[in-house]
Amino acid sequence: MKIMKTLLLCGGFATRLEPITYFMPKALLPVGIAGKPVVEYAFDDVVSCGITDIILSTNSRFVQAFEYWASQKTEKMPVKIDFVVEDASSNAEKFGAVKGIAYAIKEKKIDDDLIIIASDNLYDFSVRNVIEHFNEHRKPTVAFHDIGSKEEAKKFGVATLENHRIVSFEEKPTEPASTLVSTAIYIMPKEMLGKFDEYLTETKNSDKIGDFVKWLAASTEVHGYVYKEKWHDIGSLETYKQVFDEYTKRNNGKR
Repeated sequence: MKIMKTLLLCGGFATRLEPITYFMPKALLPVGIAGKPVVEYAFDDVVSCGITDIILSTNSRFVQAFEYWASQKTEKMPVKIDFVVEDASSNAEKFGAVKGIAYAIKEKKIDDDLIIIASDNLYDFSVRNVIEHFNEHRKPTVAFHDIGSKEEAKKFGVATLENHRIVSFEEKPTEPASTLVSTAIYIMPKEMLGKFDEYLTETKNSDKIGDFVKWLAASTEVHGYVYKEKWHDIGSLETYKQVFDEYTKRNNGKR
């Protein structure tokens, strides 16, 4: 596999999961009785694809918790985990996803193809497939999940595709054009990493990556890769409980 780095986005404060996220970041919440943290699923997936250079973007409030988790992982695996720390200790101070990505690219002088994954992603597929698609076409690529329901699609970023190309993208539309929802997994070719700064300068919109995707697709060929396997977005206490219970059943109650 060609050289690629991974950026795990762990800079949020998950206010919708309070009070459990007062002292623990959402990405480190245990999933199921086995207790494996949310972020570890995506981490293990990219490592299984041969990516060993991983950057974790977090904030000053939770960096120590992530450093401890990372120390446990690197003891067992030949993986490098580097940190980018946003100077933010509360939700009001957070950088926002797009600004956080641009900050990480600048701070770590990233000059490789980059797969970006939001830390609250849980999925039953492997990113290997979307990486292979990207390597074949070398276009900015977004992983989508066919959620199968336009009513459910209203909660997410929704796209329509033609021959893999994104021809429309809307964040939380009232009337979704399809059931293809963004999984917050993105791959950017190294020669286009400057687009994040360009977007911030032009729009001043520092948070929603979906709006960045829409902006980019208006002027550049952006691809979508569709998965049909299960995907979860842990956005509330209710969905966290559902996922916790599901993964407990998968593990048959064994630690």
